[in-house]
Amino acid sequence: MSVRKTRSQRIAMGVIFGLFVLYALTLLYPMIWMFLSSLKGSLEYETGNSLDLPKKWLFSNYPEALDSLVVEGTNFLGMVWNSVWMNGISIVLGTFVTAITTYTIAKLQFPGRRAFYAVILFMMMLPIYGSMASSLQIKKQLGIFDNVFNVLVSSFSVGGYKFLVLYSFFKSISWTYAEAAYIDGASHFQVFWHVMFPQALAPLAVFAIQDFIGGWNDYMTPLIYMPSFPTIASGLYLYESKMIRGMNYPVYFAGIVISAIPILIIFISMRKTFMTSLSMGGLKG
Repeated sequence: MSVRKTRSQRIAMGVIFGLFVLYALTLLYPMIWMFLSSLKGSLEYETGNSLDLPKKWLFSNYPEALDSLVVEGTNFLGMVWNSVWMNGISIVLGTFVTAITTYTIAKLQFPGRRAFYAVILFMMMLPIYGSMASSLQIKKQLGIFDNVFNVLVSSFSVGGYKFLVLYSFFKSISWTYAEAAYIDGASHFQVFWHVMFPQALAPLAVFAIQDFIGGWNDYMTPLIYMPSFPTIASGLYLYESKMIRGMNYPVYFAGIVISAIPILIIFISMRKTFMTSLSMGGLKG
């Protein structure tokens, strides 16, 4: 039986709904403004009202952005490619390393297991930027600064909230799965790969999406550790800082709009996975 809402409840819900609408508009306004600005001419953008619609819709700014946005000899498509391969390596290798490390600490019994867990927790307490200078010097001395090995080595880092979530997830999985596999002659790795890893695909997929969005928008890490490989984020940052006086802002905004398209596509297509928490089980009573 439905319960009729009182007048005060309806008013409260209306106020809350109005506040959320205003909040949504504050998020959409910068995106709409940037898109409209990307379709203006340089003179119109500099002298006209920023809230006005373009007098002439210059969609030609978008192909021009692909040609004119060049940083350190790398064009726009090159920056996109750098973002793709760096994120691809970090996500695939980092997800696998995090999953197998967390599973080993959570489910297997071996000497020093508690020590590993304590060290990872302790590392989470250290400020990231406090160790940036030392990590930069270490990578230079190891010869992995500003090359693909830097991405490979960095992908082996384990910690953060992902470790805590996966640790709790693997802890909650019944060991009956592994015992059944061991009876059939499976090895430790086969148990992980064929039994445990598939059950963790839901949280791992969410982590992969988050890592891709974060890596795509991250300009500080490639700016410091990979200066010869400008990504779409670091490249646009460098382009703006170097061309701040003579920059064609509509073309620059067009580049930003193009760079945001992959993120929008991934978020829209994976929004159910990103926004929901899934649990899987297969025990039969």
